[in-house]
Amino acid sequence: MNKNTMLRNVALLLSLAVMFASCEKILGVNSPNAVSDADVFKSVDGLRSARIGMYSTLQDRNYYGGVYPLIVECYADNGTTGGYGVIDLNDIRDRTVQTVNIYTTGIYTAIYNSIYTANKIIGNIDKVPGVEADEKSNILGEAMFVRALGEFDLLRLFGEHWDKGSAYGISIVTSTDEPKKPIARSTVEASYQQIISDLQAAVGDLNTFNGRQYISASAAKALLARVHLYHGDDVQAAELASEVIADGNFALYGGAAFTSLYTNKLTPESILELKFDLQNPSAYNTLTYVRPDALRTDVSFLASSALHDFFDTRPGDGRADLVDYVHVDVGIQPDGRTQKYRGEQTKDNSAFIIRLAEVYLIRAEALGRENGLADLNTIRKGRGLAELKPADVPTDDDYENAVLDERRAELNFEGHRLFDLARTGKVAVTLGASVKPIMPIPQREIDGTGNVVTQNPGY
Repeated sequence: MNKNTMLRNVALLLSLAVMFASCEKILGVNSPNAVSDADVFKSVDGLRSARIGMYSTLQDRNYYGGVYPLIVECYADNGTTGGYGVIDLNDIRDRTVQTVNIYTTGIYTAIYNSIYTANKIIGNIDKVPGVEADEKSNILGEAMFVRALGEFDLLRLFGEHWDKGSAYGISIVTSTDEPKKPIARSTVEASYQQIISDLQAAVGDLNTFNGRQYISASAAKALLARVHLYHGDDVQAAELASEVIADGNFALYGGAAFTSLYTNKLTPESILELKFDLQNPSAYNTLTYVRPDALRTDVSFLASSALHDFFDTRPGDGRADLVDYVHVDVGIQPDGRTQKYRGEQTKDNSAFIIRLAEVYLIRAEALGRENGLADLNTIRKGRGLAELKPADVPTDDDYENAVLDERRAELNFEGHRLFDLARTGKVAVTLGASVKPIMPIPQREIDGTGNVVTQNPGY
């Protein structure tokens, strides 16, 4: 392995050690990456600490702590960027991302950090003495979920996930035995099969509902339903979505109360929500709102005027109130700011990995025009809109567009829009013929692996 890779791995371990040193002060835990396996996995307490450390990696600023979902929105038509003229941020706005972009590079590293941590638990859990069988199984299921989530998020952002025949999948890492060994990219289909296998294992292992801030069997089923939808397995997607919808732990909010999803914590709509606090804030407010009188230069990720135009075509949609184009500095207009991540005093905004509303929309899409309209209307009615009649969506294309519109209204600024356009083949018509549907593999990964990891076409 060359010097670049060695330096990269040293930097990775140092960054993890620093991150978990701060985490240790708050949670009283050690990261499985900060100390040796022999020390972490020698007791039940060590295993539990590793589990919390794994959740902490998901909260990284570059992952579900802020940047990953927001990049997905602001590279697409829901958002744009502000900031202080940083080239890497402007490239997101202009959809001209370079291979050395600091944001996509940070995301790539952060996701593999989470996978690495999950693999540490998966590879060492059998060595832990004295752990009860149910707890061991549940922690293993959580780790399998985290690995699958990371794999899928990598595939969506850096792989040709819409084409099962493509060679441009992800580098599948399932062990920490040879951390310096470069791993070539698998095909998209092989990547999907790895993700599906991991999630099926997670569903089988998870046995305890510990609250919406922790991974549960229903969370694994919900994520697997999402994966099957992307993969084109509509029957499996609908069946799994139905199982989650039937879980009495979750419920849709009705009427105006649904906006409290973004001000309260762990509401019944959350299937898996990463909960932050004063000592461990997320970056969402800092990146999307900052303060009432913020200037354009203060806010990195803005709501685009195109999203405003979209909501103008949907009178009565209560979700329009979650995007503000009026109470903003004139330097921000005609763009605006999402209101989903207010709380500028505490800055402890949650990250929503999956919500029940999305599961309804997954089933609506998977069931198709004849059978899915009821689910689509369930969401519409709950957000203030009239039901669609069959005559309103006379063709399958009309129905697909109606589902995508509902997903845009419901899930904007939660990390779905670019992926929805890519998987349905609508990037060119929506964003421009020259726009690439995925990000480049970071150049330092190409260089550090001696070109074992190959670049995406067009970059």
